[in-house]
Amino acid sequence: MAGEKIKYPQGRPSASAVDSPVGASVEQLLGQLRLGSLSASEVYSYPGRNENWSGITDTGDSVFVKRLKGSPEESLKRYRRIVAFERLAKGGARPFPRPEFLGGDEERRLLVFRMLDDIRSGSELAAEKEFTESMSAQAGRTLAALHRLPFRDEDFPGPDPHPFPPVDDLRSLPLEMYVHATGAFVQAWGLLQRDSALLEGLERLRATEAEVARVPVHGDLRLDQFLLTDTAFYVNDWEEFRLGDPARDVGAYVGEWLHRAVLRIPAQETDDAFSAVLTHEEVVARGSEELTRVLPLVSAFHRGYREGGGPDDDGLVVRATSYAGWHLIDRLIASTRESGRLSAIVRAAAGIGRTALLDPRSFVSTVGLGEVS
Repeated sequence: MAGEKIKYPQGRPSASAVDSPVGASVEQLLGQLRLGSLSASEVYSYPGRNENWSGITDTGDSVFVKRLKGSPEESLKRYRRIVAFERLAKGGARPFPRPEFLGGDEERRLLVFRMLDDIRSGSELAAEKEFTESMSAQAGRTLAALHRLPFRDEDFPGPDPHPFPPVDDLRSLPLEMYVHATGAFVQAWGLLQRDSALLEGLERLRATEAEVARVPVHGDLRLDQFLLTDTAFYVNDWEEFRLGDPARDVGAYVGEWLHRAVLRIPAQETDDAFSAVLTHEEVVARGSEELTRVLPLVSAFHRGYREGGGPDDDGLVVRATSYAGWHLIDRLIASTRESGRLSAIVRAAAGIGRTALLDPRSFVSTVGLGEVS
């Protein structure tokens, strides 16, 4: 099967053929794992923060190889979080649905997974309005299964606090980050730094994580982390896996849908989130329409999460609403890496996030998480 063209998931970023041969360290690891060689195969790479190679080896194994980039200390932490997740996921009553992990090399930060064929990401399905309430309920049940994974203290050696929201950086931006920042990033950061109420709200949110019962969390949950086939539902990318507040994952999922709803306000073919000029009435009408469309998906997710045995108390949904608010603000920051200016729509999304974060109890039902007593 050498040289056979692999089937790649629809909706993922376009892969490009790798011109140069796969490195010796990758070939060595594949050999150690008895997965053959990619040297004579057609190999592809997807854009992203890590190096990666995909192809079918000469033994017929479809593989996805990833090398974690970053500083030695930071990349090692991410590697060990992935391995910790794999150990924990295998120990549950039922195997957790994720791409099969085939092995790794800690020193070289290499990880090998079974490549999934004919899959679509949740973000692609959402963009095409094909992400159904049934899928959202399944996402909720899957997340509940993650939060219920049994663990021991030794499974998570040492403190590993989540880096976001980055309250310390919002108080004082590190020089290295400032030097490499875009103008849009500095503008956005300045808006956040001058908002004392927001900073206090973020500090309160961070403080709650030390007070609640912590569980295994994904830590970087987005719709593109969900991979769907005709028969299976997987969750991907475990570099931020750790113990944390389950509300963090729940809020991230809710925030994904809220963010998409706001960005679809400039919905005409000639509109986009960076150039649209809409009247106040048009913004309100379109925003209401988009929110009405996504709230059943959030409600279905919350229902699935409850059915799966996930924590479900007033405190959790209130905190999740705050985290959903943070997600919208975080997307504002992320947008500054993709554009040289802040758009009105992206800033509006962050404004909605600020409101939800500062007064979450009043917005639990608004974001689709039911009522609080």
